[in-house]
Formats: sequence, structure tokens, C-alpha cells
Amino acid sequence: MFENIKSNLSIICLVVCIITAGYFVLACANRGSGPQGGPIDHTPPVPLKSKPENGALNYTKNRIEILFDENVLINNAFDNVVVSPPQLKPTVVKALGRRVLIDLIDSLKANTTYTIDFGKAIVDNNEKNALTGYSFSFSTSSHIDTLKMSGVLIDASNLNPVPNIFIGIHQNLSDTAFNKLPFDRIAKTDEQGKFTIRNIKEGNYKIYALEDIGGNFIFDQPNERIAFLDSVFTPTFEIITVSDTVWRDSIAKTEQNNDTTIRLVDSIKTTNRTKFLPDSIILQVFTEEFHRQYLVKSERKDKYQFSLFFNDINDSLPKIEALNFPFEDAVFVQSNSRKDSITYWLKDSLAWNNDSLKVKITYLKSDSLNNLVAQTDTLNFNLKKNAVAAKKQNVKQKNDKPKQEFLNINTNLSTSFNYFDRVLLNFVSPTFFDRGKTLVVEQKVDTNWVRQKIEFSKDDSIGLKYYIAGSWKPTETYRLVADSAMFYDIYGKVNNKLSLNFTCRSKDTYASLTLEMGFHTDKEVVQLLDKDDKILKTQAVTKDLIKFENLNAGVYYARLFVDENQNGGWDTGKYADRQQPEAVYYYPYYFELREMWDAEEYWDYLEFPLLQQKPNELIKIEQKKK
Repeated sequence: MFENIKSNLSIICLVVCIITAGYFVLACANRGSGPQGGPIDHTPPVPLKSKPENGALNYTKNRIEILFDENVLINNAFDNVVVSPPQLKPTVVKALGRRVLIDLIDSLKANTTYTIDFGKAIVDNNEKNALTGYSFSFSTSSHIDTLKMSGVLIDASNLNPVPNIFIGIHQNLSDTAFNKLPFDRIAKTDEQGKFTIRNIKEGNYKIYALEDIGGNFIFDQPNERIAFLDSVFTPTFEIITVSDTVWRDSIAKTEQNNDTTIRLVDSIKTTNRTKFLPDSIILQVFTEEFHRQYLVKSERKDKYQFSLFFNDINDSLPKIEALNFPFEDAVFVQSNSRKDSITYWLKDSLAWNNDSLKVKITYLKSDSLNNLVAQTDTLNFNLKKNAVAAKKQNVKQKNDKPKQEFLNINTNLSTSFNYFDRVLLNFVSPTFFDRGKTLVVEQKVDTNWVRQKIEFSKDDSIGLKYYIAGSWKPTETYRLVADSAMFYDIYGKVNNKLSLNFTCRSKDTYASLTLEMGFHTDKEVVQLLDKDDKILKTQAVTKDLIKFENLNAGVYYARLFVDENQNGGWDTGKYADRQQPEAVYYYPYYFELREMWDAEEYWDYLEFPLLQQKPNELIKIEQKKK
């Protein structure tokens, strides 16, 4: 019996050994997949040591080597890594396993403190956790500068934070330093528009923001975004005492005889901290008004027209010479007020049936010195494939069976028409009207239709838009009637008989908003905004109370700008004239309006700090340009 037990135990041990060995074989075969499961690593890389040490003195070599606790990668060094003082030759930053190597290509300056801000460039190899707020510094002399200046950069027109813009300082206080000299020291704004310029030496400075398109840290491109302040800053520091509360947990009995944990003050711990000043600089970035003229694009949407689009305002229309189709007296010219968007409507069938129009155009174009000079181009306007196919389909239909095609009239009429609006008639091609035909608007009174007094007029130069103005009444029903063939376009189409009913909304469906201005100089302009920061209504402030009427129920916001030159629009700044952009302010809360409400609010736009004014839901973070 003992022998049998011994034999069974041997068999059991053998089976266990086989299973264990098989497990290890499978584990070894699966080594490439790495550890399975477990918590996700959220810890960014940690710098362990460097050559030289962070804050080293008398270091004159161009290479820095930093060792981390894990393998790292470099993420977009060009945008993230900022070296100060600025380097005209790009710094080389690369990762090799756990090491980051930085090679400064420019020659090092004597008696200078260097700072390398890494932004979000250093990430771990696995989870891509970024090491943020990490900077490295060293000095080529026996002293390292330690002062700082910090603040925030916002868009002057809408107070949104602006990321990825250089902030620079000049110890040369001349106004021309910004145009002629690279910055003494720089930083770059983060996603929230915040910046810190580090390792500044004692002295007086002027501060600027620059979107450095030229790559030379000098404001020399008219389309670069900039910001400046006339103030002179003297960086300094102070030692402040910070109190931290140390808590302890305690168990207490409640009235229900249950144990509960409460937090009690254990002690107050005080520490000293260095505060660097100034630490709340506000810079407002803008782009100067810059006029550079050139032809942006030319196109032919359909067979009846071709269009030209320019970058800026034209004083006169370009000169057109048609090379393969009739042009003089055979086109209608549609232009906006700026003469930068021009459409030529073809009246002659020899022109519109030509699949490829050849045109010589002479216009004014900015040269390399931004002077306007005459430019002549030869352009081909080819029908797009879908337009050619549509034309062939139309020809086929006409050959099969003649079909009356009426002129379409689009209107803004509805069953909930605003009683204060004009009736708009929109056409897709230049259109005229026959004065011998009848167009009327009638009001329904009981069962009868009573003709109304109206004003009928063309709303543009070539007849794409017409309007009808009248004294419409809330809740009343009207009818627009037009004879057939009253309207006809340049291609011979006429309208069918038109009869459209519309009913005006009740006054009870609208809301109003009255703003009591706690402070104004008669130069302010208030803009009512929607949730996307888009302007809905505008009103100049000439008295203490301003009222916005006939508003739909919903959520609104308000913005104000100080119209210094009284031209009715917001104006940007100009550095050469030391002119700041016109000041912009926001009402810090939203207005929720309901039907039949007459809301009233008080607003002193100087009451709240500028950075606390714009409601969070309106703030948009600018994305980096790719």
C-alpha cells in the first residue's frame, strides 16, 4: 500500500512539473508582447543628471546632455524648444534612449546666461506623457542671472489667449530696437497665452510680442502679429511668506450614532518663497493694416459668368480684353463696393456656349517694394466638367422636347415674418422688371385683400436683388402678387405668376435688452453677440441707456470697443505711430432673454479686470498653424 501511495505521489509531482514547465515556455514565447494589464503610466520623464549641471557657471561648450529615468522622445522641437538669448541658427535637439542632446549651433556669447525652455517637447517613449515647465540654464561667466518677467498675451480684437508667439525684451529702450535688433531674451506663449522670460539680468527693459515670420527676431514683416507697451519694466523680486495648512483626520459620532471622518487643523506651516516681478503683464497682439494687392484666383462657375478675386481694395476695375469671344457691350459687370470681387455675366450666346474663354487682364499689383505697378496676365476660363455635362444635358433635353423654364424667385418670406423686415427678392442672374406689369402686396382684412402702400426698388447694380418695404403689422397676414413675365433676365427667362402669403410674428414673441452704461465717453460701440462670438446687432453709446429691441428669445453676450476715431468700426494698431489697437471689453456674464421680456442690466466696462471679463464659454484657444 505504501508503495502505491509513493507511486501516485511521483505521478502527481511529474504532472505538476510538466504544467509548470509549459507555463514558463509559453511565457518566454510571449516575451515580445511585454507586461500585460496594469495601470497606465501617467508620470512624465524625470531628469536625473546633466552635463553640465543645471545652473552651471563658466560653461562654454555648445553641447548639453540630460539623462532621464526612462526612454524619451522629442516632440516638435521647432515649436516647443525655445533658447534664450535667441539663436539665429536653429538649435539641434534629439533624443537617444534616456538621453537628450542639445547642440547650440550659434557661437556662445561671453558673460551671458543661457536658458533652454523645453515646453512640451520631452515625452516618454510609451505613453507620450510630456514633461511640462522644464527649463535648463547655464552661464558662460561666474554669475548666473535669475530674474523673471511673466504675463499673458491676448488677441486685441476679442481677448482670446494667443499661443505660440514669441515674447521678447530689449534693454535698448529706443523705439527702433524692435525693428532693427534681435531680442535680448525671449520666451514663447503656451496654450493659455501665458509666458515667463527667465534668467534676466538686472536693468530696465521694454517688452514686445512677435509672430516671427522672418525668423530673425526682428519686426520687419508688415503682416507679422505684434504687441508692444510703452512702459519700461525693471525686473525685481521679493521674499514672501506662504502659509500651508496641515490637516489631520478624526473620527466623530453623528446624531445617528454613525462614525464619520472629519478633517481638523493639525498645524500651520509657513515657508518663504521668492516672487519675481513683474508677474502680470498683459500684452494685446494685433496685425497692422497692411495692403498688398494681387489676383487671388479666377474661376468660371457656370457657362454664363466668370469671376476675378483680388486680395485688396481696387480703386478701379481691371481692364479686360476678350481674345476669343464678344465682350464690349456683351457683359454685365457685378462688383462689390471694394472692387476686389468682380463677376462678368455673359450676354452673348457665342460667349456662354464657348467651353474655354481666353482673356487678357491688366490690373494693379504690388511689387517687391509694395508699390502698385501695372500687371498683364492672360487667363483661360474653362468650364468645369460638371458644368460641361450639365450643358450637354440641357442641349439633349431641348432637342428631345421644348420645355418652358421659368425664372426662379427666392424670397425671405415665411409664416413667421419679422414685421420690421423688408421683403427680399433674389435672382440667380441679372434681372429686369417690366413697368407695365403689376406687383402688389395686400393685407388680409376679414375675407378681403386690401392693397398696401409699398416701396419697390433694386438693391444692387445689376438686378440680382430687389426689396419691398412696407408698414407691416404684427400678427397680420399679407399676400405678395406679381404678374407673370414681370421679371426677365438677360437670358430670356421670365417668371411664372407669383402669389406668396406671409404672416408677421406677434410682438409678444420678441424680447428686448436695455443696458445702463455705468461709464461712457460717447465713443463706445456695443455689439450684441451669439454663443459663437458673432455679432448680431451693433449700437453706438451716446447716452446712459441703450436698448436692443425685437430680439429672439435665447442667450446673448455683449462686447464693447472704444471707437477712438469715430468711424464706426474697430481699428487695429500701428507700431510706427505708437498707436495701440482700439480697446475691447466684454460684459462678463450672459443675458438669457425670454419672449415678452424687457431685460435691464447695468454695465461699467471698467469695473472688472480685463482678463476676467470674457465669459469662459466664448473663449477660443487658437490652434497652431500647420
